[in-house]
This record gives sequence, C-alpha cells and structure tokens, in this order.
Amino acid sequence: MSYGYAHPHYAAYPAAPLRQPVRRSAPPSVHTLAILHYLGAALQLAAAAVLLTMPADPFAGDSQFADPARLTPIAYTVAGVLAASALISVFIGRKLQRGRQWARVLMIMLNLVAVGSVVVAVATTNDPAQAAGLVGPALYLLLLNTRAARSWFRWHTW
Repeated sequence: MSYGYAHPHYAAYPAAPLRQPVRRSAPPSVHTLAILHYLGAALQLAAAAVLLTMPADPFAGDSQFADPARLTPIAYTVAGVLAASALISVFIGRKLQRGRQWARVLMIMLNLVAVGSVVVAVATTNDPAQAAGLVGPALYLLLLNTRAARSWFRWHTW
C-alpha cells in the first residue's frame, strides 16, 4: 500500500508551503506594550497640565494656582516638550500595535540603551538599588521578542 499520490492530477500541483492566516489584531504581548505607551503618554500630558497650573514661584507661600501671566517661558517650554513627547509616544504605541517593524526595532534599540545606562549607573555609583531601573526596559525587551510578537511584526501572523 502506497501513500504517495500517483494520480497524474496531483503531480501537476507541487506542494505549497503552509502559511498561517494573516491576523487582524496583534498578540497580547504587543497590546500590552501599546497600552503601556498610552498610559505613559497620559502621565506625560498630566504632568504638562500640572506644570502649567503650578505657581510661577512655588516658594512664594501662596497656594493659589498660577496666573498665566506669571508663568515663565521655561514652564511653557517644558510643558510643550512633555506634550510633544506624549504625542510621539502615542504614535509609536499605535505603530507597534499595527505591526510596523521599524517601531519594534526602534523600541529594541532605545531599551538596550536604557539597559546600558542603568548598568553604567549601577557600576559607577555602587548603588544596587538603581538596578530596579532594569525592570521597565527588560519587560519591553521581553515582550518585543516573544515568538508571537516577532511573527506579528514580520508576517502579521502569530
């Protein structure tokens, strides 16, 4: 008994490679990263709003909110930078969620730089408590390199 396909009809069609179906939604690890980006952006926008409502001289003793005429240009600049950073974070989070490989590579590189800076800080200050700064970048690197995430960014499957 032979399990080969000897029929001439089957010989005309070579075996096609198996492809997984293309998915519409990212895997849970990528959704987690996107949610972390969105939460970080919300915190940055909240920090910008708090900065704009602080008094121009916090040591003046009055507890009233700032008069917009008394805010310094530095406060406006820092709030603008925070708001722009929040918008960039939302943009990157959305591109991660949509499966853009360049966003994954960018986040891997930035998190590797963050890991390196924490390692240098721990080595130079001899303070092991600063090693807690590895939690965020290590989590990002772990979630960006799961099998499902790699498949999502390469072929939109998982």
